[in-house]
Amino acid sequence: MKVFVSVDMEGMAGVTHSDHTKMQGPEYEMARVWMTEEANAVVEGALEAGATDVVVADAHGFMHNILPHKLHRAAQLVSGIPRPLLQMEGIDESFAAAIMIGFHARAGDAIGVLSHTHVGRLAYEVRINGEAVDEITFNTAVAGHFGVPLALVAADDRTVGPLKHTHPWVEFVTTKWAISRFAARSLSPLMAQDAIREGTMRALRRLDEMKVVHVADPIEFEMHFFDPMSAQLASDIPGAERIDGRGIRYVGKDMLEITRIWRLSINAALSSFPL
Repeated sequence: MKVFVSVDMEGMAGVTHSDHTKMQGPEYEMARVWMTEEANAVVEGALEAGATDVVVADAHGFMHNILPHKLHRAAQLVSGIPRPLLQMEGIDESFAAAIMIGFHARAGDAIGVLSHTHVGRLAYEVRINGEAVDEITFNTAVAGHFGVPLALVAADDRTVGPLKHTHPWVEFVTTKWAISRFAARSLSPLMAQDAIREGTMRALRRLDEMKVVHVADPIEFEMHFFDPMSAQLASDIPGAERIDGRGIRYVGKDMLEITRIWRLSINAALSSFPL
């Protein structure tokens, strides 16, 4: 049994501020340790449940935050950018389950801790077939392209709550309860790690209950940016249609094409920001 693990940072226990999540932040190095240990908790739970291979994808920021020398020796690490599948790089048809930890509420959630969608300074909403999605929903659709079900999510309550309605088969671990966008009541990192380890074991022991999310084609993808210049630059991508001052629409055949277009749009939009 192969298990794929995508690991973000904002949704981890103890993380409440950009001091934790930005490389220049005074508490970033500590948050990297928490991130690595939450990943290790998944690896330990997966091995206990019978996994033979565990691939861990660093999914935060520039995607090289997890400490390789502190990562469980049984795991393989996907780190760095650029990468074709963004937060899901490394997944394919050979995996039995996808697990996502450390994720967060989507852009526009005023209470979700450090809420945003993919690139916080660029996008205020991303839609698939007319529905606004968060990163987990987007990534679950990518996993579904390969026939891989989402088995476990660990995040704050503002992330977990909506997913319990849309993905009710998933095993959930709530790491913290949002007070505001930069405040939360959190489990201790050690308690969160224990809960994630146990949740991983429970999830993988009931894989027959897990469902694959497959988005039927054609897929309508909308990207709504904060800055009209970002939309203008992204509109130069062949097939992209500008739908309003800050919005772009693209219709693709599958989630691999949608991910490629989203990646190109991010790169184009980022080019308007000074280095």
